[in-house]
Amino acid sequence: MATPTDKTTKRLFALSGNICAFPGCALPIVEAAGPVTGEICHIAARSPGGPRYDPSQSDKDRNGFGNLLLLCRHHHKIVDEEPNIYSVDVLRHIKAIHESVAGRAEKPTDLIFAKMLLNDLNQITISRNNGNIAINSPGAIQAHQVTIRNTHHSISINAPPGTIGSDQEATRYVKYLFDKYNKFAGADRMRASKFNHGAIYKNIESNFGASWRLLPIEKFDAVCDYLQQRIKRTTIAKSNSAKGMRAYCTYQEFNTR
Repeated sequence: MATPTDKTTKRLFALSGNICAFPGCALPIVEAAGPVTGEICHIAARSPGGPRYDPSQSDKDRNGFGNLLLLCRHHHKIVDEEPNIYSVDVLRHIKAIHESVAGRAEKPTDLIFAKMLLNDLNQITISRNNGNIAINSPGAIQAHQVTIRNTHHSISINAPPGTIGSDQEATRYVKYLFDKYNKFAGADRMRASKFNHGAIYKNIESNFGASWRLLPIEKFDAVCDYLQQRIKRTTIAKSNSAKGMRAYCTYQEFNTR
């Protein structure tokens, strides 16, 4: 299957500003520490049956600059699951606005990031799936290339059994704490720099060695304690505490609401 060229992807990365193109998202395409956390998204799918596929397109146009944008993995999944909402016109509009705001001149090092994105594009090919998939999960089988074919057009990627992400109640509470922290920290007008809503997720990965969803359920209390302490240190939480107001509810309280 044809893929974008190094030159095209280099230009795409520079004009992305290393930020997901989805409106309001500030997640990086490539983390400062090295991991590739974004993906090349084809506005019109690169293969038949894909979202917004245009059979009249040539392979060159299909993998050309105008048909590509960079999104974080979360928003790439969203736009591809809702092709009627995120149409070709909508995605092209998103691309144009984002590149006009975030774009910058190309740098020699952009070629390195371009090659990383292309490697990631070709690393995992999932055309069909009839079960669960766990990628980069602690304790799971690791591989440089995974090719999976199944009998359905859509796939579901679930956290492995025994992890925080596999427990619905634990997941709901962790998400609640994330939302509390981002709400409080994001409202602090005294911050010296622009608030990044995605930073707290990367902090969890740095401190615990993996995405919170893939951590063993035994780490649930430690993850919650970490998030609760971060919430308490926000300016709003300190102000509320001085007034006798709590910053968050406990896990037990949350599940009885």
